[in-house]
Parts: sequence; structure tokens; C-alpha cells
Amino acid sequence: MNDTRTKILDVAEDLIQRVGLNAMSYQHISDAVGIRKASIHHHFPKKENLIDALLRRCQVAYGENYLTIVESSASAPEKLRQLAGVFEEGLKNRKLCLVGTISADLNTLGKESRLILEDTIQKTVDVFSVAFLQGVAEGTLACPCKVEDTAYAFFTFLLGTQIAARAHGGTSAFQRATESLICCWAR
Repeated sequence: MNDTRTKILDVAEDLIQRVGLNAMSYQHISDAVGIRKASIHHHFPKKENLIDALLRRCQVAYGENYLTIVESSASAPEKLRQLAGVFEEGLKNRKLCLVGTISADLNTLGKESRLILEDTIQKTVDVFSVAFLQGVAEGTLACPCKVEDTAYAFFTFLLGTQIAARAHGGTSAFQRATESLICCWAR
């Protein structure tokens, strides 16, 4: 990927995570990168093209990070803590999860962006499910529902808790809430 394109994606991701999708503009990116808006349009003719590229990049980068966690030798509860740690780190950096932030503006997305977003969420849930399957198998987690449903609940809990903790309680509140939920599942 060329340097300018990468810088555009980096700045756009940062802006979206800090101010939201619809508050971010090509002018903001232009100012931050130090290029003309026409240069951004060269790489991403429409905002939807930029969003699609960000979601695909997020799917790869965070997907690999999550996979590294669930494939480690840690216990399932510890893996859940590590997955939560990714969201806590974003909170510390005052950046919300890109998937969560873009999901909040779902009604303004085009069809392709919605499909990529949906696929990204499903792949994340699939990876999170690995930790829950391990926990059930090793007897360290109780999953009264389907594992995939529990993994989805955990993922969406992390998204919502990150948003709420940003407004009230910060990382301390995030940690307490996360630990409370993990303790509910732990045996």
C-alpha cells in the first residue's frame, strides 16, 4: 500500500474513532495529512470507498490480534480478559472501536459498507467463540446459551461498555464491568 494511501487511512481511522464517522470529512483528512482533497479523492473517490478500505483493514488487523489471543495457551477466562484489554486500550487512547463507531452510523452507509461491516462483526464473533468453546471444554466457563450467542453478547458488551466508560467512569469502570461479566461466566 502506498504511503499517502496509508496516511489517509490512518488519519481517517483516528478521526472516526475520536469524533465519529459523520463528523469526519475529507477536509479534516486533508488538513491532517497535508495534501489537497483532490489527492484523497484520487485514492478514495467517495467516502464509502474510504469506509470500505478502513473496515477491511480493521478486519485484518484486529482479526489477527484477536486470533493471537484466542490461539494462545492461556485459560479461557484469561483470553476474555485479554480480548477486553484490546477495548480498554482503545478507551485509554480515547478511541472507540472502529466497528462500533461505524455501526452507530449504519443508516448512512451504502450497501457494500454494510455488508463489510456485517462480515467484520461475524468474523469477530467467530474468533471470540473460540475462547468460549475452550472454556466450556476445559470447564472454566459456563455458557448457558449457544456459544456463538454468548460470544456475540461479549463483543457487544465490550462495544457498549467502552462507549459508556468513555462518558462515565473511564478505564476503572470498564475493568470492573468486564471483570464482573467474566466472573458471571467463570466456574
